[in-house]
Amino acid sequence: MGFWKKLVEKSRKSLKYSVSDPASFEEVWSFTSTRIRVISLFVVLVLATGFGMSYIISWMGGPGSGKNDATIERKQLEEQFEKIAALEKEAALRSQYNGALLKILRGEVPINSNIDSLAEVTDPDYGSIQTKPSKSEIEVSKKVKDDMRTGNRTEAAIPYFKSPVKGVVSDAFTPGSHPGIDVVTEKNESIKACLSGTVLYAGFTRQDGYIVILDHGNGYSSVYKHARKALKKIGDRVQLGDPIAIVGSTGSNSTGPHLHFELWYNQSPVNPEDYIKFTR
Repeated sequence: MGFWKKLVEKSRKSLKYSVSDPASFEEVWSFTSTRIRVISLFVVLVLATGFGMSYIISWMGGPGSGKNDATIERKQLEEQFEKIAALEKEAALRSQYNGALLKILRGEVPINSNIDSLAEVTDPDYGSIQTKPSKSEIEVSKKVKDDMRTGNRTEAAIPYFKSPVKGVVSDAFTPGSHPGIDVVTEKNESIKACLSGTVLYAGFTRQDGYIVILDHGNGYSSVYKHARKALKKIGDRVQLGDPIAIVGSTGSNSTGPHLHFELWYNQSPVNPEDYIKFTR
């Protein structure tokens, strides 16, 4: 016990600390303090220096800072690249579709369009689909051609439209929200051109599936969505009643086999039921 008492008394004893010039032994600087105060000051300086260095290393992102500890696995990187590529492809397709539709509304017909239609889906069931026009359709087409040759059809007259499919209209035309009609019909039934014209677009989008767009001239154009397969490619000429696609249910907006059909005149959608009878 006497040893610790002597140590405490010794640490409380005041001492003088000085710095002298070794050449002249002249005192340059000095201060008086106890040993315990000097030791305490030294400990505080060491701790402050340690905390300061730790903060600087953490701020600069050094080892142990946590910034370089987070690593991304190769699989996660590959998944991210795949998602980015898919989004870029979808954006490109959407841009192509919007551009093609805009040209339709402007009355432009790019026969030599550089937009490529997407690969068609192959299905053995397609061989059993009847795509040839019926006898009545051939007679109607002949009548329209005769009228055009004899001059009975004026430029201002409404063209003779034929129903692309026969079925039940499940969703009618609504200006501003539904610029077309939905016709429920049998799956794999052929979709036919409602009027002669040029294929302006034939491709695929995530929301509407396989799409065919026809330009008929004189301000008219038609749009066919959710097809299972497109039978024509961009630039093809079609006659009234020619098969252009197969009824399906492609695209996220489709809930079953049907045709979403739109008819446009002078850059505005019109009610197809004012021009065409769709019921069987």
